[in-house]
Amino acid sequence: MDAEERMHKSSEEKKACKEEAADVPPLNAVGTSVSRQATQETVGDVHVIVQEIESGMPTLVAPSLVQLELGGQIPKSEQDGMVVPDEPTQSKNGEVVVLEPGPIPDGGYGWVIVVLQFVSQAATWGMMTVYGVFLSWFQEHHTFGNEPPVSFGWIAGTAISTGFLFSPLTAYVCKLLPLRVTLAIAQTILALGFILAGQSKTVWQFALTQGVMCGLGIGLNFMATQPLISQWFLRRRALAMGLSSGGVGAGGLIFSFTTRMALAAHGVRIAYLINGLVVFVMLTPTTLLFRPRMRVLHPRFKPVRPGLWKKFPGLIFIGLWSFFIMLGYLIPLLTIATYSTQAVGLSQAQGASIQAMLAAGQLIGRPGLGLALDRFGRIYMASVVSFLSGLTCLVIWMLARSQAVLLVFGLLNGILSGIFFSALGPLLSEVVPLQVFSDSLSLIWLVTAPISLVAPAIAFALIGYSSAHQPEGMQQHNPGVYHVTIGVAGGANVLAGLVLLGARRYQRKEQDR
Repeated sequence: MDAEERMHKSSEEKKACKEEAADVPPLNAVGTSVSRQATQETVGDVHVIVQEIESGMPTLVAPSLVQLELGGQIPKSEQDGMVVPDEPTQSKNGEVVVLEPGPIPDGGYGWVIVVLQFVSQAATWGMMTVYGVFLSWFQEHHTFGNEPPVSFGWIAGTAISTGFLFSPLTAYVCKLLPLRVTLAIAQTILALGFILAGQSKTVWQFALTQGVMCGLGIGLNFMATQPLISQWFLRRRALAMGLSSGGVGAGGLIFSFTTRMALAAHGVRIAYLINGLVVFVMLTPTTLLFRPRMRVLHPRFKPVRPGLWKKFPGLIFIGLWSFFIMLGYLIPLLTIATYSTQAVGLSQAQGASIQAMLAAGQLIGRPGLGLALDRFGRIYMASVVSFLSGLTCLVIWMLARSQAVLLVFGLLNGILSGIFFSALGPLLSEVVPLQVFSDSLSLIWLVTAPISLVAPAIAFALIGYSSAHQPEGMQQHNPGVYHVTIGVAGGANVLAGLVLLGARRYQRKEQDR
């Protein structure tokens, strides 16, 4: 009898232990409990965003993340409580992506990331857009002697294309180094690039500083910070990305005026020194406060996969669209200030105001376009906006002969011309699966690199050619000198809008995205 009671009591104790264990939530790698519901939400979130985050090719290493040295295989979705789905967290080349436990916050510290991204965009791409103000000054004051404008076009193209051309390499560096180290290197290179550009005595020195150094600094910063918002937002991601992207326009708007005032008061050397110091100061808090929620173990260098062009034909149309839209975007951005002063006869201050209005348009347009793409259809909306951007060049800019008309053009073109940066990611998701999103993005960067390099030079070469064939005494303050260049910019945007419609044939079904 006693034996039977002991056996019955033992079975009841085991049953109670099992029930008690079932009520205990799993522990993550640092001993913090994680609820089953949070675990399931995290698994779903990871499946949605891992490939998208990886597509930005960031560094995902941070001291705050759990230090897990996982091997080549991940046998189950929960590894010591940290949720790591089998497939999305490990790429084919052996990389392992590890996400912090818990669902994507969709707010909280994520809003700090949005503010930091806004500041970062203003200090990098926003500061780069004021090159047009410098260029107008160089031509009027012969800063580098009688150097032809096409030389400065090549320098502008070098600065923009460097980040795109070396994107596979900078992506690997970003994943290899901790985020703060990567950003510190980027801000140092960028700030020194601006400061040393002001000290340049020859064009080749200016090309190395303003062109190569600034291009590398911006490219490294861009690759490291671009994916961070996707790690903090899911349902509010479009809003967060739209708000942060406005930093480019805000930076261009403010720095166009401050650069013009610095040039008038102190000259080129001090103006570049001020801009370099401003960039360093603005990027310092972003370097310290940016925090990723993911890390990559065993990073590998990813070669470009040209075979994707054939496998996903829709990618070809997006590549062509990227090529033409970048040409149409860069020409107004880099020549509008020069057109205002050299062709129309406005003052340097008035030319800077036109450049600032173009930036103000981007401040409005970039956030708004991102939301419009989701509401009205990504391919269709991007095509319409590209077409309208071309019309602003052909109808308004071509006929502009006063500051008022140029201000209208600057605002409208600024609103529409940022479509490339707002639409590229959403467009790719329409024609390629998430598994090859990062490889597809690398192909697009390599397509945009060469046109970014030559577009400014093409613009100024056409201006020089038209000027040389004008009657004697008609070279100065003659808007007709710019007509061919304006036609190329407008035609490129219109063609981009038409070409993109071809991608609709290869648009993937909703359930496959």
